[in-house]
Amino acid sequence: MKTTLALAVLLFGSVAFSDLCAQGQFQWGNVFTTGRAPIYGVDPNNPTQTRTGNTLSGLPTGTQTYAGTLLGTSYSAAIYVGRTAAEVMANNTPPQVNGMANFRNSTVTGLPTGSLGTGGFTAAADGIPGGAVGVNYQLRAWDNQNGTVTSWTQVMAAGGLIAAGTSEILVFGAALGSGTASPPLTDGIRSFQLTVVPEPSLIALGALGLGALLLRRRK
Repeated sequence: MKTTLALAVLLFGSVAFSDLCAQGQFQWGNVFTTGRAPIYGVDPNNPTQTRTGNTLSGLPTGTQTYAGTLLGTSYSAAIYVGRTAAEVMANNTPPQVNGMANFRNSTVTGLPTGSLGTGGFTAAADGIPGGAVGVNYQLRAWDNQNGTVTSWTQVMAAGGLIAAGTSEILVFGAALGSGTASPPLTDGIRSFQLTVVPEPSLIALGALGLGALLLRRRK
C-alpha cells in the first residue's frame, strides 16, 4: 500500500513538473543590452496625453521627450502575453511566476530609475508551450498607491483615476524558450508615459455650480 502511494505521488509530481517545463519561457523587462526604455510618469501639464517613443538616452535612441519623472518603487508593472494581439488585450492576468514587479529606485538599487532591473525576469507564458512562435506581449505600468493597487483589474475599475499606461502590443522576435532553448526578450518595448484623468478642481466645480444657478434664475 505504501509503495503504491509513493509511486502515485511520484507520478503526480513528475506530471506536474513536466507541465511546468512545457510552459514557454520568456524574459521580460525594459532594460537589456539590446534595448533600454525607461518609463515615465504623468505629464503634469498634460495629464491625459498619451506619449510613446524612446528618448536620446534610450536604446535604440529616439527623439521623444517627457515632462513626467521616471517611475520608482511606488509604481508597478506587469507583462501580459497571448497568441494574438486580441488575446493580449483581453488578458488581465500576468504569468503566475515573476509576472509582476515594482520599478527600481536608483538611490536604493543603483539601477536606473524607470527600470525594472537590468536583464529583467524569467517568466512562463501560462498555457502557451515552449517553441510557440508569433506570441504577442504588452507591458503595463501603474501607480500602486502604496502597495494597495496590485492588479490591472483594479486599475481598470478606477476608471482612469489611477495613473497608468501601456506599451504597444508587440511580437517576440523568436520562439518561446523550452528546455535548452533560450527565452526571447521583451526588448521591443519603447518608453511611454502614464496618463490619468484628473478629478474636477474646486474652481471647475464652482464654475459649474454658478452656471447652474444662473440658468435656474433665468427660468
